[in-house]
Amino acid sequence: MKSLTKRHIPKLSVLLLISFALSALFTGCSFTTFDASGYVKACLDANAHGEFDAYAEITNTSAETAKQQFDQRIDTELSHLDAYHIDEERKEKFRELFIHIYDSFQYEVGEATKNDDGSYSVPVTTHKLMIFKDVVTEAETYLNDYAQKEMDAGRTPTQDDLYLVAADFMYDYISQNLSALAYAEPVNTTVKVAPSASDSRIYSLDQNEFQSLLETMVDIENANPPS
Repeated sequence: MKSLTKRHIPKLSVLLLISFALSALFTGCSFTTFDASGYVKACLDANAHGEFDAYAEITNTSAETAKQQFDQRIDTELSHLDAYHIDEERKEKFRELFIHIYDSFQYEVGEATKNDDGSYSVPVTTHKLMIFKDVVTEAETYLNDYAQKEMDAGRTPTQDDLYLVAADFMYDYISQNLSALAYAEPVNTTVKVAPSASDSRIYSLDQNEFQSLLETMVDIENANPPS
């Protein structure tokens, strides 16, 4: 019986990378006396750990609004699964998994330094969560074995069958890694909190810089299939 080649295997690893997009939520804030380090930590806590009280207070918003934004971000990430016919039960499992991944992010925010231009430089130490290592090759091996067994039994798995099997494998593999957390060596990064050009009393993070900071906290590069 002819075995399946790699071109038959669904690229669910790419799907999960796209879904786990690490999109950030944060709002600028206005202060007479500004705590730049507190602001950065509040943004990180809201985005990673689902802790919204400090973020709401420092940005003059509500914890309920921040939570709604957090939930909407997770919904957006999960919506990428729709193209692969992932059922609602599996999507809910992945929702909990994504939240668990975010909550496992580790970081420490240091003391801010005020710059001559009125901005602040805030040091952040991040610890990269290692959960995607070897997931692509392991998934490909597992799917090939599954498909071969099905074909040897006289059944030809459909693309949807493969997607669901791949989803279950990815979920179990990542969950297992999350049950025994491992982190790479800490990395030191500095982010800038700058006043608005239109109002020097309003400070905010650069979205791209904050996005990059989040990406240092998980080995998302290992979810990419080899080129």
